[in-house]
Amino acid sequence: MHFKKKHFGKKIAYVLGTYPYLTTTFIDREIMAIEKKRKNIILIAIRKPAPFETNHEMQKLKKHIKYILPVSWIPFLKINIILIVLNPIKYFGLLFFLLSRHHKTAIDRLKTLFHFFEGTYAVELIRRNSVRHIHAHFADRAAVVAMVAARFLKITYSLTAHANDIYVSPIMLKEKIRNAKFVTTCTSYNKKYLEHLTGQRIELVYHGIDLKDLKLYGIKKSNKKPVLILSVGQLKEKKGFPFLIKACHLLKKRGYNFICEIIGEGPERSNLEKLIYDFSLEDTVILSGSVSNKKVLDRYQYATIFVLSCIPAKNNDRDGIPNVLIEAMGCQVPVISTKFSGIPEIIEDGVNGLLVDPANEKALADAMSGLLDNARIQKKIAQNGRITIEKKFDINKNIEQLLKLFNQT
Repeated sequence: MHFKKKHFGKKIAYVLGTYPYLTTTFIDREIMAIEKKRKNIILIAIRKPAPFETNHEMQKLKKHIKYILPVSWIPFLKINIILIVLNPIKYFGLLFFLLSRHHKTAIDRLKTLFHFFEGTYAVELIRRNSVRHIHAHFADRAAVVAMVAARFLKITYSLTAHANDIYVSPIMLKEKIRNAKFVTTCTSYNKKYLEHLTGQRIELVYHGIDLKDLKLYGIKKSNKKPVLILSVGQLKEKKGFPFLIKACHLLKKRGYNFICEIIGEGPERSNLEKLIYDFSLEDTVILSGSVSNKKVLDRYQYATIFVLSCIPAKNNDRDGIPNVLIEAMGCQVPVISTKFSGIPEIIEDGVNGLLVDPANEKALADAMSGLLDNARIQKKIAQNGRITIEKKFDINKNIEQLLKLFNQT
């Protein structure tokens, strides 16, 4: 096996962690949009997810994903022996470089060791598909795999940084960014932070959605009660659902007739259930659990308003621009969220949505009641929200920025 003589075509390998995943529809849309335009990408994921419901397009995509784990031991040993024999200095030098970087714990360092070997195992997968560039989604384990494989194959890699991979105990973030051909991120908020941290140029590429997937529901003219207040997100601290529940308690005390449905699953479920019980909101706030993205999109047609009460988590986790805000605004549902992270980049307060301070249930309840009481404002915000998505978050426009970067590698 002679890597130097291998001719690399124009294929790009996408490297991901656990994929596909119920909460990464923004990556699905990016990959599908690129596939339509280039038809020359391959997908490599580190591990398979637990089974969940996917749409027809995703089912077709899943058939072409190549998984690193579980490894086949004979090919794994073979590729590592070859890499050592061909260039022992590069092999052990790269291994030493990775393990000698700052890690907060011994467990983190051990994980980096595992990711190094995942990267060596990915070398043959990438080589035999004539790939000339690797792109990692998330600046985490996927970026380590991309860095390792690119170094051995003498090709370039890039990465997209998102949110928790930046702010929650990042490992070797500077090294991953400085060794990449280019780095993109999905908010100006992230871009400023990363450029200040690393001194490197970071490209802003907003996520997007195919507008053909969104139905224009507009403002509901029915007088049917109760109205639906909808929220969607993982049941995690950063989503701020306790403040939404407390705001619902205030709304109910003010005499409003509504149902608040929260779609999603996560570690905070039991705490949220207790809060719902403590406020006697069992008949008002519904935790619907996880559903497919198609069902989420269908659910927007019943919503009078959409609320997402994002906050900074204690472990520094945070949202960027939540994909569900793009979906709701694209469906012409009036939205309310918080003045935090990248959210003000999509919502201009009073123009295409309402913004309140994070962790403030009274301000949230006031914004919700203000919208419920004023159909004219609902209509204005809903229409302007759709215009915002058409201008800034159309996947078919935004993907051109990424393709231009790929073409320069």
